[in-house]
Amino acid sequence: MKLVEISIKKRITLSMIYLIIIGFALFSFSQLKVDLFPDIDFPVVGIITEYSGIGPQDMENLVARPIEEAVSATKNVKKVSSQVSQGVCLTLLEFDWGTDIDKAENDVRKRIDLVRDFLPEEASEPLTFAFDPSMMPINFILINSPTMGPAELRQLGEDRIEPLLERVEGVATVETQGGLERQINVRLDPVKLAAHTLSPVDVVRAIRSAGGLLPAGSIETSTTNFNLHIASEFKSLDRLKQVVLKYERGRPLLLKDVATVEDGFKELRSDVRVNYNQGVYMRVFKQSDANTVQACRNVRQAVEEMKEFLPEDVELKIVYDQSDYILRSVGNLGDTAFLAFIIAFAVIYFFLRNFRGSIIMGLAIPVSVISTFAVMMLANLTLNIISMAGLALAIGMLVDNSIVVLENIYRHREMGQERSAAANNGASEVAMAITASTLTTIGVFLPVLFVPGIAGELFNDMVVTIAFSLFASLMIALTLVPMLSARLLKTEAEMTRIRLARFKNWVTLLLQRLTQRYMALLRWALRHKSVVIGLTTVLFLTSLSLINFIGGEFLPKSDQGFIALTILREKGTPLDQTRKTVLQLENIIKQEIPEASDVLAIFGSGEGIFALFGGAGSEAINLRIRLTPMEERSRSQMEIEDALRKRLDQIPGITYQIIQQGMISTDRAIEVKFFGHDLHQAKQLAEQLKEKMEKIPGLVDIDLNMKEGGQEIRIIPDVRRLNDLKLSPLLVADIISTAIQGKVAARFRESGDEYDILVQLDRPFRNSKESLRHLLIPTFSGKMIPLEQVARIEETDAPSTIYRENQERFVSVGCELSDIDLSSAVRIIRSLIDELNVPAEFQVVIGGTAEDQQESFFYLTIAFFAAILLVYMIMASQFESLLDPFIIMFTVPLSIIGVLWALFITGTTLSVMALVGIVMLVGIVVNNGIVLVDYINQLRQQGKGLYEAVEQGGQVRLRPVLMTALTTILGMVPLALEVGSGSENWAPLARAVIGGLTTSTLLTLVIVPVMYVIFEQVGDKVRVWWEKL
Repeated sequence: MKLVEISIKKRITLSMIYLIIIGFALFSFSQLKVDLFPDIDFPVVGIITEYSGIGPQDMENLVARPIEEAVSATKNVKKVSSQVSQGVCLTLLEFDWGTDIDKAENDVRKRIDLVRDFLPEEASEPLTFAFDPSMMPINFILINSPTMGPAELRQLGEDRIEPLLERVEGVATVETQGGLERQINVRLDPVKLAAHTLSPVDVVRAIRSAGGLLPAGSIETSTTNFNLHIASEFKSLDRLKQVVLKYERGRPLLLKDVATVEDGFKELRSDVRVNYNQGVYMRVFKQSDANTVQACRNVRQAVEEMKEFLPEDVELKIVYDQSDYILRSVGNLGDTAFLAFIIAFAVIYFFLRNFRGSIIMGLAIPVSVISTFAVMMLANLTLNIISMAGLALAIGMLVDNSIVVLENIYRHREMGQERSAAANNGASEVAMAITASTLTTIGVFLPVLFVPGIAGELFNDMVVTIAFSLFASLMIALTLVPMLSARLLKTEAEMTRIRLARFKNWVTLLLQRLTQRYMALLRWALRHKSVVIGLTTVLFLTSLSLINFIGGEFLPKSDQGFIALTILREKGTPLDQTRKTVLQLENIIKQEIPEASDVLAIFGSGEGIFALFGGAGSEAINLRIRLTPMEERSRSQMEIEDALRKRLDQIPGITYQIIQQGMISTDRAIEVKFFGHDLHQAKQLAEQLKEKMEKIPGLVDIDLNMKEGGQEIRIIPDVRRLNDLKLSPLLVADIISTAIQGKVAARFRESGDEYDILVQLDRPFRNSKESLRHLLIPTFSGKMIPLEQVARIEETDAPSTIYRENQERFVSVGCELSDIDLSSAVRIIRSLIDELNVPAEFQVVIGGTAEDQQESFFYLTIAFFAAILLVYMIMASQFESLLDPFIIMFTVPLSIIGVLWALFITGTTLSVMALVGIVMLVGIVVNNGIVLVDYINQLRQQGKGLYEAVEQGGQVRLRPVLMTALTTILGMVPLALEVGSGSENWAPLARAVIGGLTTSTLLTLVIVPVMYVIFEQVGDKVRVWWEKL
């Protein structure tokens, strides 16, 4: 082969080329971003619309339906779902994977603009956004002090810490949560208002008129222009108290005459407890294109610097750092890759007993890996657990080509050829075989690239890293290995005796005995071909029955050392009562989870944009528990969660859900949706299914998405009565909203900061239904009329949240799993659904992670058969034969035997990761067959007989076949052992490859020669029969 010959002759040039590649690759490595997952553009666009004070059913009719109708026809939209709660509508559009999400967001925004005039005027402008993983916080930072109150801590966070953190490189924004937020409260006395024929709306209007910075034009002189502003801002409480509401008989009526004005705080609707104490915490969000690890490192450094100038008793502590798990996972994969390299080197040395040869082959791994970093930078990939896993998985395969080349060179040296000739002849002889085997391995990954959905997006980085590292290993085997062998490789006879001579003799004797026994087995198999084929067929069919015992899941559960759970009390539970439950939960955590290093409890309706996602109120509790590192724990995260569930089940009056933080999905494991307009009947069906599911062991955290909404008060205006009084329903609604909910009338300025001035009735006059009925409405005649005289006030039952999907209502019952696999759970739940008497007008759909699993399994199965076809075509091109590739393809079902037994013995479920391993095997297991059949064909072309060529081919190729198989198998053992952070994600893939390659290698050495002889004999008979015709 010309490439091999040039490499041997131009060794200086080749060395310089590799040094340049390595230098550029090392520079690329230093520039790569480190993240948990690849940069995935999730095809989801969200729309948030607020309409304060409006109930879920009215929000559904007035906001959700018009928006859904407008956006449902957007190009490539797959699903439209809405979550409608009190005053908030969240609509999510899920598009086909591969959709240009920026263009989709613009299309959605244009469609929303078309229906804006049909939405209520009082509703907020719909906020459209594309989903971005950077929307989730990368850090939680605790602020606490024994000498500061909640208000002081909040102010410290907002005024001093938050601005500094937002200037940190890589940080987009920071939110301060918890504590008390300053506010100027204007508490109205309804009796005094009525005495002066005033409504709360009149007070708001008067305050707005009296305060503010108002433009008044400009004055132009001959030399200068002056802008005029009327500065009437509120900078003191006295100034606010002196606001004139109206004049009565020439005397001003001041605000202080009808209200109490106080410098206080916003009404507490949520609270925060950190590490069992009331505190304040901050959420840090990174920029969308920032390096997560670097951003977290910068935040940590900024926190340490701030500790130097903050008061000594102020505790500033990072209680959640997303980079911790990233660095642990990526670092663990790096350690695994290094261990795999050591194992591969040891295997090579064991078989060759030649240190120089082992060094030559060992160079293939680091050079291939380092070269891959350059491609990763050019392809804009990151160092993440997917790309690093690709490299770790490829380690054992990177020496396969070099093993075949060097072993053949070594054989030529032992035949008496000088170094250069042996290097050239040995490498050229197997060049086509290793090229074909490399292309088959790379080729199997091409179908994975075209798998739609999360699975295809997730494994893109892995495919690129494995494919290029294997291509680099091929080039090294055809260039660097022959060049170094021509200079360095010596035969055993040329090497002086060393201390390892005894070991070498023992290995030589062992390999000789192994070869002798293999040849005896091969000769027996060739004499009893039908027996061999029959036994193999029985073994294959028997192994298929294991599928029923293995079970299946989407992605493995990962131990991230972080437990997140949501607890709900009864709807409308006061915040003080919820706080008591939080204290009870904290005691449970102290008793049951000694592994907890930090505990964050957020309860109430929440703050910021995240308060919009869920519709929960004062009854909601969100717990975040950070665990000690895995190495310091005796229990896994999943075991701790199970222990926590047992205690939570003992608390009456609560429902809870432990959020499963899988590899990339946080959906419920199984969610059964009942579609139908009648929510009451849909809920009955869901409750019936829930009762049945609660009797099934392994189904945990079972809950309905539709919570009890409690009592809702509906105010229905008497339009005729209002017309007689010359009042509008809008004015009445404005008065009620201001009186009960309050309205910000203006801003109070002090020391450069601004605070809301909130106007509302004093608490005793707005906390009962009687107060609402007697709320006075002023008329144009100067009279005050109670609300109950101009409107009908009704109490009704209403859901707290309405869920919709593809313009239909649904009620769902969801669950998580413990000690049961997803596939088995789905089968059980399907049988439970069949037991229900579901009316024809209702549709039942199983969603959640189960839906993702079903979709991914379907497309990966197609990828598996596409990979088989592609590998066959590559081999057919290499052999210029349709028969030889067909013989080699028998190694694929042989590998399935090992896969199933490996998964069964280790208790591993069939997941997306295991399926990817099976697809990988299609390209890996044929390599041994290619090397074997290629050499047998060469012997046949040299005039050897059929049986002689087959036996000699098996004997000569036994050592390289075992070497390549063992380096790959043993190189994946560290991944299969499931040790360290993130290892549970890759164990199924590694176990599948190890099992499949083990049985395939052992059986290939027998089955492929047997099938070769059978097909050759049949072919000879067909040719004789054809000639007779």
